[in-house]
Amino acid sequence: MILPTEEMLERRRRGYQRRGAVTAGAFIAMVLSAVLPHVGVQAFDAYGRSLIGASRFFVAAQPTAEGFAGADPAAVAVALDVTYLGLAAQQVGLLGALGSFWVLASAGVGRWIRRVTLASGWLLSISAVLVVTGFQLLQAAGIPSRLGVAWVFALTAGLILVAGGLAARNRLDSTWYWTKPDLIT
Repeated sequence: MILPTEEMLERRRRGYQRRGAVTAGAFIAMVLSAVLPHVGVQAFDAYGRSLIGASRFFVAAQPTAEGFAGADPAAVAVALDVTYLGLAAQQVGLLGALGSFWVLASAGVGRWIRRVTLASGWLLSISAVLVVTGFQLLQAAGIPSRLGVAWVFALTAGLILVAGGLAARNRLDSTWYWTKPDLIT
């Protein structure tokens, strides 16, 4: 039996602290991206501006509604669709990230949960781009809109998850079927 040296124990402890801080940062960014104000249309703030409220509005909004009178319905439809695509990508990314962000702190990582973390990070990152693009399309269509700060935290959480998922490749564990092949046969 080989006992770890004091230096190895100290290195392991610093690794846990560093990964714990990154994990806490990712979690805080994910929560803030869900509760802070998102993109919204100024005339329709009754739905709320959090992630769920903004998504409910963009699902229910019709480009031919009275509130969008005077604007090109095709341009409004594209703007609503792109914005909702961004919000939907953020919702899916958050669901995957909430189930897998612990990978950032773990010393040993499984292959598939790492992939879920990477996919969630990419979805969160892409959602920020889509939300900002949707906001710009709403403005270009002549719809007075507001852009909240939630996209910044979605992008931050996404980049942390992608970087952490890529760094977790060095900590991949073998799964049980590689260590005990007799269980398969």
